[in-house]
Amino acid sequence: MSHNLAKKTAQTMLELIAINSPSGHETDTREDLLERLSFLGIPMKTDQSGNIYGTVPATSGFERTPAILLNCHMDTVPNAVNVAAKIVDDRIVTDGTSALGADDKAGIAAILVSLQEIKEKELPHGPIVLLFTVAEEVGLEGAKAFNMELLGPIGIGYTLDASGPIGTVVTRAPSKSDATIVFHGKSAHAGFVPEAGISAISLAARAIDTMKLLRVDEETTANIGTIHGGEVTNIVCDRCEVTLEVRSTTSERVKQHMAHLELCCIKALAAFGGSYEFDSVELYPGYIVDSEAQELKVFEQACAKAGVPYNPVHTGGGSDANIMRNQGLPVLTLGIGYSGAHTSGESIPLAALEKLTTLVITLCSGQQA
Repeated sequence: MSHNLAKKTAQTMLELIAINSPSGHETDTREDLLERLSFLGIPMKTDQSGNIYGTVPATSGFERTPAILLNCHMDTVPNAVNVAAKIVDDRIVTDGTSALGADDKAGIAAILVSLQEIKEKELPHGPIVLLFTVAEEVGLEGAKAFNMELLGPIGIGYTLDASGPIGTVVTRAPSKSDATIVFHGKSAHAGFVPEAGISAISLAARAIDTMKLLRVDEETTANIGTIHGGEVTNIVCDRCEVTLEVRSTTSERVKQHMAHLELCCIKALAAFGGSYEFDSVELYPGYIVDSEAQELKVFEQACAKAGVPYNPVHTGGGSDANIMRNQGLPVLTLGIGYSGAHTSGESIPLAALEKLTTLVITLCSGQQA
């Protein structure tokens, strides 16, 4: 493997992250990606949500080989816009004013360069199916809206979207639900008759104080995201809104912890009066990959061929694979080498990009580039 491959992938990634594509605004990245794929001779289509999908036909003699799916998302978190990226000590970093957007444009870059290398070197391969989604960062919305039947039969799929060194594969990912709680109190003048009021903020505070939050147990996390209540200091607040999330290994465990959170609200009302509304929604289901699953064995063999350590892990984050595995597709989420996701410290080594592209080529062709 030459360092030229690292340079190609790094340059492609830098070009991609120069295009702003926060969730809901992926148009420019989508058009750029369609142009790049067209240049490679790959026919692509978009659905009504803006997802891109298509198939690279198998080379002669490999038509019956099970198709491989390569998947990334086109959107970034809101703070990965107007990125001023640079290479420092063989690592792509930002100037500290934004996130980098390696999540997930490092993955897209590796796929593009891999497809180019496979074509130029005429490496034999079976069918390669591509899926680039929108709105992943806001709840896997693109994947949820996509008709997975359009992909056709998939042998193994790979979602290039996790942190961690190359060779990392996620064997357990959580279910996630969000909730909004609205506490209703009673307004009153805070100076004249405060005892006539019921503070919605006090209700929220009492409930939150009794909630099990952050690291709940080995499998479950819960977090208060926002609190909004009141407008002025001289009126007892009669409405306070709280948003939160819960993640755990199964949807049932998430529901159980949501029930605990709601019980805390009920107990707060018993102390202060007032009322509340508790609305929760599942953003995505979790999954567990059996340690003996065939897709893990195939990936481990590919890691050995590509010269990267096989590294199965559990994660606290979701990806498009959560949706696909729950629809019966044998898709694995892979680490793509970045660290500090969603922060101004996000970065990725050039060596990781080289290894990632090598691995993708190996997964598609069964050969090292």
